[in-house]
Amino acid sequence: MTTSTAHTHDRPAGDACPYCGWPDRAEPFQVVSRHGTAAGHTVWTRCGCGSLQMRVVDACGMRVASRSRPAAEGAAGVRCGVV
Repeated sequence: MTTSTAHTHDRPAGDACPYCGWPDRAEPFQVVSRHGTAAGHTVWTRCGCGSLQMRVVDACGMRVASRSRPAAEGAAGVRCGVV
């Protein structure tokens, strides 16, 4: 597992990935799927560390509504090829 030197305590809560410290609004992230809703869009993305995120994009902006842990190295099953 790669560690980050990012200081997540310097940012507002929910503004960065808690697993790698990468800012939510920064690249790289991979868009997995995008779905239109009555209020805007739901966008599923994968952070550079592998964490799956559900982002809500509406008139208020973008926010991460849900986030998974990155897949464990060597876990059973196939890990996504995102690096």
